[in-house]
Amino acid sequence: MARILLALGSNLGDAERHVRDGWRAAVGALALRKPILSQLFYSDPAEGVRGGRFVNAVGVGETDLQPHAVLTVLLAVERSLGRDRLREGQDRARALDLDLLDWQGVRLDEADLQLPHPRMAQRDFVLLPLAEVAPDFVDARSGQTIDALVAGLTRRWTIAPCAL
Repeated sequence: MARILLALGSNLGDAERHVRDGWRAAVGALALRKPILSQLFYSDPAEGVRGGRFVNAVGVGETDLQPHAVLTVLLAVERSLGRDRLREGQDRARALDLDLLDWQGVRLDEADLQLPHPRMAQRDFVLLPLAEVAPDFVDARSGQTIDALVAGLTRRWTIAPCAL
């Protein structure tokens, strides 16, 4: 049983609904045990992505699946909920973005999967909800705790938590 951390984001249509639907679909498809989703956060688009504000969240749960199997499931969930990665490219707005942030603290550097996610330490829209659901998280790349990662942020995109 491995603890996994997932980032969820959307900036198309009813973005809050897309994130919640994506979480429910991921929980089911991954057969997650002990699933917890952070509160939702609004953020400005980052790193050249076009479109309106994002809704972001981080989820945590336990799965029997290995990292590449988790990635395969996440990509299938994205497709089932309307995402077309080939058509949109890296800079387009998206109905749903699912990223595997961490798989049981394993470090993996392969062409199709890097763990922990290599850019999460620079993204407040990932770290803030991550701190909420996994306050014990330690980044396997840097050895830093979630508190140290949040304290070290130099760029802020997050506008505010979403009202529930």
